Amino acid sequence: MSRRPSRLGARSALLAVALWSMAGCASLPPARPVTDVGLWQGQIKFGGGSYQLFYLTINPDGSLTASWDGITRYGKVILEGPRTRFGFYIWSGSLDYLEGNGERVILLREDFGSWDAIVRPLS
Repeated sequence: MSRRPSRLGARSALLAVALWSMAGCASLPPARPVTDVGLWQGQIKFGGGSYQLFYLTINPDGSLTASWDGITRYGKVILEGPRTRFGFYIWSGSLDYLEGNGERVILLREDFGSWDAIVRPLS
């Protein structure tokens, strides 16, 4: 008897694969509170589209500037209890700062799944 995977299970597997591939096939460092400001560079992906070069600037006052493909959006880092989130013009979502093993990474995931991004400090 063959059994079809559930949609939720398939979506979870796709998300895991997407995050794993975005991380460059390397394990990610552990999560920590956001303590780093400055310019970050990485990739953003909208839905089923291709990856695009993505820049994120985090300022000491908690303001954010994101730019990709000639588009710039301004926002803020938002603290909701133990969770760190971001808010841009029409988007909000989770912001996970990961640091360890000499590596720093920020993962941004829009609440409704329309896009996600991964960035590392621009050296």
